[in-house]
Amino acid sequence: MTAAHRVLVTGAGGFVGRNIVRALLEDGHYVLALDRSFDGDVEPEWTSSAPGQVEVINGDAGDLPVLAVDAVIHGAAITASPEEAGHTAEENYRANLDSVLKVLEWCQRQGVRRTIVLSSGAVYRSTAPGPVDEMMPTSPLGLYAVAKDAAEKLVETLRVEYRRDVIIVRLSNIYGPYERARASRPRLSLVAKMVRAALDQGYLVVYRQEPALDWTYAPDIGRAVERLLTAPELRYHLYHAASEQLLTALDIAQGIKAVLPQVKLDVREGREPAGSPRSRLGYLSSERLRTELGIEHWTPFEQGLQNVIAWQQTENVP
Repeated sequence: MTAAHRVLVTGAGGFVGRNIVRALLEDGHYVLALDRSFDGDVEPEWTSSAPGQVEVINGDAGDLPVLAVDAVIHGAAITASPEEAGHTAEENYRANLDSVLKVLEWCQRQGVRRTIVLSSGAVYRSTAPGPVDEMMPTSPLGLYAVAKDAAEKLVETLRVEYRRDVIIVRLSNIYGPYERARASRPRLSLVAKMVRAALDQGYLVVYRQEPALDWTYAPDIGRAVERLLTAPELRYHLYHAASEQLLTALDIAQGIKAVLPQVKLDVREGREPAGSPRSRLGYLSSERLRTELGIEHWTPFEQGLQNVIAWQQTENVP
């Protein structure tokens, strides 16, 4: 497809959605940003940084109005548990899968040229250490993970058997600016929580034997999605967008201390007593993005962490 000038982003008011919208605006696209609710600073920021380029729409991804758009990025999702969201287990599952179905149906009726659906590394129940590519079979466990897995298989079927221009972008652990707790995503990333604790309390407790996780800076996700959106043709239905940077909790704590030297570290042996044993030990490989689109640059963690600290200091995130 040619460069998409009008792009609908669902879940645009959320953490990942805001970073995607920002990348699209920086590259000159006109964005229709849809969410059930937006934080108060969203619209003023967009209208001041990209006047005339963005339209804010309060609405539900499962009930889209008639809109003329070239492409859709479907990022609306609920990571909250049934208990947190006030759902039954079935309602919680349906909320994520139904929105994908309705958005894809809407895109087909509207003649949208390309649709990107966001997914998650949560589709893997467990992985061995090392790179995890898109060919590895999934093994989801949990309502969110099972819904994402079903959406991935649906998109593959629509692309292969029905020749629709739809793809999945699978994300790893993400950190970056605009990360706030919301009803649909009540839990912050480990990076955001540690930065907040460092700023509020001045010390961090970390355990030396906690396994490393792969972390990707959220604005890089926006740039990768924009490249996938505007590429003339794509070979696959599924792409990993991940920086392949592995960091332990101790690495993160030491990175925070390098920026905030007054923070005290309490480093203990063993693993976090209240934590659950981690079975996903691998990291998402972005080899497809490197090979097909030449995407090789990912923000180094040290730089991204400085930006997160600066954002939290400025925004005073609760």
